[in-house]
Amino acid sequence: MLVVVAVKPAGAAAGERALAEHGARVVERRSTGGGPLLLFAAASVVEPVVAALRSAGWAAVARPEAGGHLSAWRANTAPVVVDERLCVCFPWAEFDRASAPPAVEIDPGRAFGTGAHPSTRLLLAELARRVRPGDTVLDVGCGSGVLAVAAARLGARPVATDIDPGALAATARNAAWNETEVGLCEALPPGPFDAVVANIGAGALVDLADALVARTAPGGWIGLSGISPAQVSRVGTAYGRPVEERRDGEWSALVVSVA
Repeated sequence: MLVVVAVKPAGAAAGERALAEHGARVVERRSTGGGPLLLFAAASVVEPVVAALRSAGWAAVARPEAGGHLSAWRANTAPVVVDERLCVCFPWAEFDRASAPPAVEIDPGRAFGTGAHPSTRLLLAELARRVRPGDTVLDVGCGSGVLAVAAARLGARPVATDIDPGALAATARNAAWNETEVGLCEALPPGPFDAVVANIGAGALVDLADALVARTAPGGWIGLSGISPAQVSRVGTAYGRPVEERRDGEWSALVVSVA
């Protein structure tokens, strides 16, 4: 196993010092085509080095060196391409950013949301399809901040909210890493917003129906995800407005139009 640390090019020297302080030796430095620089380092025991680096705020992971395990690791860390406007990946993903759509790089930490889950992909696709520069977007139950940061990358002005302080912290880190601005709120802000997105499950979506509609500007839309096809009718009825269903395998999302 190797330690991989994703760093901004200007932070390469600091990253190498951090690795050395924990007994890891850099064996390769790899460019990602305009994205982060990847530092590959050898260590006698990899996992404690990764844990120490992550505790210190570095985007560090353990990576297999070769063979089938490396192929599987690369497959699991490949970018999720949404469309020509957007892809989502880990900071340490090994691909050429210059030949891909604009990347949103997400280190989820302990928060939910990497872009790979169908419930997240459904809303990412709606954001890419509908959001225009200057739109205001509210991300309810932001988790890692993937939806809010993606909205910012698309030119929107997003606000993220979550009842978990750890999720807000993860969103702040990911917004900073991507050099985007995301407002953070512990409670639902008053709005109104051009778009509201929530990937939080059927029960919470039903409970929040009136609150989310009230925070959506006339002519705006609400993206609801984290539900199964069997829950579509229940959730859609709670909103009492025209809805469109999107489906990805065993997961569904709804787009609610607000007049």
